[in-house]
Amino acid sequence: MVLALTDEQLQITDAVRGFAARHAPLVQSRSQFDALAAGVRPQFWAELVAQGWHAVHLPEDVGGHGGNLLDAACVIDASGHALLAGPLLPTVITGAVAAAADRCPAALRLLRSIADGDPAVTVLPDDAQLQATPTDSGWALSGAAGPAIGLPGAAHILISARTADGEQLWFALPADDTGVRVVTETPTDLTRAVGTLHVDRLDVTDADVVNGVDSVGAQCITIGLMAAEAAGILRWCVESVVAYLKVREQFGRPIGSFQALQHKAALLYVGSELAAASAWDAVRAMTQTPAQQQIAAAGTAIVALSRLPELVVDAMTMFGAIGYTWDHDLHLYWKRAIALAAAAGPAADWARRLGDPTGPARDFAIDLSGVDIGEPDFRARIEGALDAAAALHNDSPGRQNPDYPEFSTGPQRTALADAGLVAPHFARPWGLAASPAQQLIIDEEFDKRPFLIRPSLGIAEWILPTILAAGTAEQRDRFAVPTLRGETCWCQLFSEPGAGSDLASLATRATKVAGGWLIQGQKVWTSSAQLADWGALLARTDPDAPKHKGIGYFLVDMKSPGIEIRPLRTASGDAHFNEVFFDHVFVPDDMLVGEPTAGWSHALATMANERVAIGAYVKLDKERELRALAEAPRTDRGDVTRALGEIRASSNAIGALAIRDTLGRLAGHGPGPASSIGKVATALLTRRVTAAALELTGRAAMVGGPGQPAVQQSLFMPAEVIGGGTMEIQLNIIATMILGLPRR
Repeated sequence: MVLALTDEQLQITDAVRGFAARHAPLVQSRSQFDALAAGVRPQFWAELVAQGWHAVHLPEDVGGHGGNLLDAACVIDASGHALLAGPLLPTVITGAVAAAADRCPAALRLLRSIADGDPAVTVLPDDAQLQATPTDSGWALSGAAGPAIGLPGAAHILISARTADGEQLWFALPADDTGVRVVTETPTDLTRAVGTLHVDRLDVTDADVVNGVDSVGAQCITIGLMAAEAAGILRWCVESVVAYLKVREQFGRPIGSFQALQHKAALLYVGSELAAASAWDAVRAMTQTPAQQQIAAAGTAIVALSRLPELVVDAMTMFGAIGYTWDHDLHLYWKRAIALAAAAGPAADWARRLGDPTGPARDFAIDLSGVDIGEPDFRARIEGALDAAAALHNDSPGRQNPDYPEFSTGPQRTALADAGLVAPHFARPWGLAASPAQQLIIDEEFDKRPFLIRPSLGIAEWILPTILAAGTAEQRDRFAVPTLRGETCWCQLFSEPGAGSDLASLATRATKVAGGWLIQGQKVWTSSAQLADWGALLARTDPDAPKHKGIGYFLVDMKSPGIEIRPLRTASGDAHFNEVFFDHVFVPDDMLVGEPTAGWSHALATMANERVAIGAYVKLDKERELRALAEAPRTDRGDVTRALGEIRASSNAIGALAIRDTLGRLAGHGPGPASSIGKVATALLTRRVTAAALELTGRAAMVGGPGQPAVQQSLFMPAEVIGGGTMEIQLNIIATMILGLPRR
């Protein structure tokens, strides 16, 4: 994905890509490697400055375009995709840091020079060891800094120095000043310069001090914009890989039809999308609190920057040997990836910052000011309904899951169901036909009342929408309200021993008889079958029709004669699933949903009916075992915080992906690929969490039982990863339906 969300940002992205194609092709950069390494400005620099891409985020009164940091990130995203040579990235970063400072003379001079086209570079405190000694006229600076991207050839340097009492001051220095020496180093990235700075008793005045620079904020800006460039690099990798896989042939067919390469391409795409989402989140976080800025920056430093070189290598392996040649552009992207990851600093350091178990979570709240809610009194109406429900209590455990309060039944749940608040996205009268903005308001109001347990439909979240959309009026009347109230429990009878991922190969038969159908067959992996009142069943009604055609969708009373339920114990020792056998089970005609051969389309709807309520991926808690380990007395806390930070980075990237999808819906766009990406990313995250927990548990993992939660969760992990369809099937979907790779 591009970082752009608004029409204006999309126009910026497209314009920069067009500019790069016309004025800055990579073939031009290849002819300038030595000059670029020395800090010579690329041939297109004057034209780029004339377009104002370097100053899109600077205030108009200093010569900028008056945009914001996200606008600048879109420029950098597009420049990363094109691998624009030269000092654009450090110049944009320096402009952003200076624009966030006080409007003092030094900051204004620097901003005007940048707007005029002078390259500039910011050296962060962690990369500098400069001392500031007071003099009669100001300060004397001494020390060294770097290596830093863009130092050779920079006209201005924004840098910090410490006084003897520990105060940190920021200075805007002309790079050609006496006492300033820049040593040009051999760059890893062949398309731009890198160097070190040496300052020997440089006298500056108070007029050179840039007041109001927040060092942490400067670091967050830097990381966010570097991550934006990483997002562009990865998008180029995905596009290039997909194009190559479509045309390269082996064994008489495109290699993109090989499942192994499809899965690798899909995983590269998932990594690219998560990197882009985290980069976007880091940039947008600059309008939030400093704590939130640091959380988002640390997350993208891990997800977008530290993992960048390996993802580019993944792309290279799909090209084979041709991708490793000097003539192929991929090695240039790879070298920039290495340089960016190095500039971001060790991933372990970022992970430890992010992994403090007591630290705050990423705030994914969406500002709804200016969004048309549709009903002026909508929030007040929701507040009243929730307050009324909060005064009531549930008095019975849930039928589907008695141990979980979200399934409990009683007056409180009934009140919420009757108010349309169990599934507010459902059409009236069962829901509120709530728009995405209205769903967000409902989420906010529930969050304000943590004592009010939000009910869950459980398995019925997938089944009930199908009944409401395709069922008869009698079926809707019979099942909708009791299901919403939690009085009717459901199971899903789809999978069979020979029909799991290939569900259309099911063998369970439905034979027409007077008044109904006789069901003969077996289902497997059925959750809650032993508790369910009703089940949604797929059965073959026409054995002569193509396998996707002759299937019916039935609603089955689970207490019908001929049904036998046998528990299936998993490796964890628990019996979460069941085998269900049907021996001439009678299902009346009025329990058939739609036409006798339309079941496959209804099944697809059921499987696609993921909960529309906002934040499905945002609120996943994958940290429990690691937080528990952090509190254990014998655990190395540093190792735990590092692991926890890496998990949080991935989890926050998934959350950012969901928020971007939500914002797209608020803008009137349909749902994108976030659901498929989120499922794969969550499966990978789940495996990573359990692996980390076991590793950190160490020898204690030899002892099982309830006293060892890491072991217990690890044994339950496959149910989470496989449930609802394997990750491999999602990778197939991403490869063929999203990336457009050829089917076999």
